[in-house]
Amino acid sequence: AGEGGRVEVSIAADADGASRVAVSDSGPGLPPDVRARLFEPFFTTKPSGTGLGLAVSQAIAEAHGGRIDVDAGPLGGARFTLSLPAPSREQEAAA
Repeated sequence: AGEGGRVEVSIAADADGASRVAVSDSGPGLPPDVRARLFEPFFTTKPSGTGLGLAVSQAIAEAHGGRIDVDAGPLGGARFTLSLPAPSREQEAAA
């Protein structure tokens, strides 16, 4: 969000036990063409970035049955939302 910007974090649970964590900022947001490619390996808008961070994060979320979405956030910038399903009965029993 930069200096003087705002960042908001929200956490929610759905009725079925799925969880969502959303992080929004008041920055300039992401153009649609960038947003469409954010999770591609090696895609970066930074001169020194590797373009692996969001691709790896998405792969980890998917390995746990979830996903990461990005859209225009309520503060005017971008919003990233991590969604994870409720644990199965087997997972709860093993915990």
